[in-house]
Amino acid sequence: QNSAVSHTSKAKKKFVKVYWVAPGDAPKHVQFLATVVKKYKTFWVKIPGAIVSQPNAPSPTTPFHKTSETVSTSHPISYLTKPFNASGCGNTKFCVRNPSSCDPESASCFFLSFRQEKSSVLIEMSGPSEGYLAFALSHDQWMGDDDAYLCVNEDHHVSISTGYLKERSPPVLDSENALEDVSWRLADGVLQCSFRRNIHLTAHKGRFNLNASYYIFLADGEAGEGGLIHKHHRQPLITSGTYNITGLPQDIGGSRSPQLIKTHGVLMFVAWITTVSIGVIVARFFKPVWSHSYLFGKEMWFQVHRMLMLTTVMLTSISFVLPFIYRGGWNKQAGFHPYLGCTVMALAIFQPLMAGFRPAPHAPRRQLFNWFHWSTGTTARILAVVTMFLGMDLPALDLPDPWDTYTMFGFVAWHVGIDVLLEIHSYCLIRKVEVIEDDRIQILQSLTSAEAEASHHFGHLFKQIVLTIYVCGNIVFLIVFLIAINQI
Repeated sequence: QNSAVSHTSKAKKKFVKVYWVAPGDAPKHVQFLATVVKKYKTFWVKIPGAIVSQPNAPSPTTPFHKTSETVSTSHPISYLTKPFNASGCGNTKFCVRNPSSCDPESASCFFLSFRQEKSSVLIEMSGPSEGYLAFALSHDQWMGDDDAYLCVNEDHHVSISTGYLKERSPPVLDSENALEDVSWRLADGVLQCSFRRNIHLTAHKGRFNLNASYYIFLADGEAGEGGLIHKHHRQPLITSGTYNITGLPQDIGGSRSPQLIKTHGVLMFVAWITTVSIGVIVARFFKPVWSHSYLFGKEMWFQVHRMLMLTTVMLTSISFVLPFIYRGGWNKQAGFHPYLGCTVMALAIFQPLMAGFRPAPHAPRRQLFNWFHWSTGTTARILAVVTMFLGMDLPALDLPDPWDTYTMFGFVAWHVGIDVLLEIHSYCLIRKVEVIEDDRIQILQSLTSAEAEASHHFGHLFKQIVLTIYVCGNIVFLIVFLIAINQI
């Protein structure tokens, strides 16, 4: 108290004026020391001011401070002159690349390499980022208690530092850096940094020894003023297993989407884009087409419909539990996606349970059942599509945007178009032929029996052709989705 003064505003200043009231027993000579902060990691302490003396006091025999003392966390740096290359990956150095086997000289390649040199490791990291690049060594596939290394772009100057990840929070940067031979480069939107670290760092708390096996994380994101990093918008790359970067050199790829989340997306896509859509088309338009064809003792359309719908429920149930296994519980950062997903799961289970208690075809409550069955199924399908739209934008899946959205819009348009086509066809057919409840064809006065039979046959053939085209189209959408999800 009464020994220092500091500012209370974070606004930038060119000067500060303060007054000091000397106590009654003030010493004959006083010197004020200043600490100046330019950025979070650039500051100077104990900058000496002029010596102030009382009137008639003799001059001090020795200066209080001969020179100013500067403290900075930055190390001497050099500048890289060209991009990194993949030569030696798998032979003399351990490499991680995303996408797999990409060229680090490309502007879209995330690259991380480790090359052991006696008792140290030379580390190179590059990728398309205007903010920061970071990698971490971890004992598991979850963020927390990890050894992190960050390259942060601060106003076109890159700071390279070490840090410690504690749970899902920003890294705690070390006050003393354990890195040597630091160098960096910024060119064409690509951030590069290179540094050396000893394999063993017993004196630095939080640094892992590099001769053990770890999961490797690789992340990028935006950085704010003063080098403050923001949460990554996309899922970090996480290796599928643990690796010893000082062991046998390897050249591995990586995915920014965990395998369980990939499987979750694929199963949901198959269930709600393929099987349920075909099942609805069959039940809606193929009763008269397959009414006299039987499979395992029941009408063919009903057996196909039931098989596809039960497949949908089975795939949805398996897919539903995968994110909970991956996350170890509820994900609070996924927005409305998990809430809608739970609703779809509940409706998917309710549908076959309700179908198991359906009344007989001519029972008084059959119409009520038909209405509930249709409305529940339609609601589930609409919510499923909305849920998939929301899920495709989540970082854990990281599908190529905006092509994932275009593909889903394409499917919706494809399904609606086929549905409308079959509805128009059915309407036109009814104008010529009226189907009675016992499935006998009543010939209208304007048609001969041959004309009615031909129209009836052509209508069935047309529907089967449309169904074949629709199934093929759904398979195409599925293949496109599988290709996209396999690239992340």
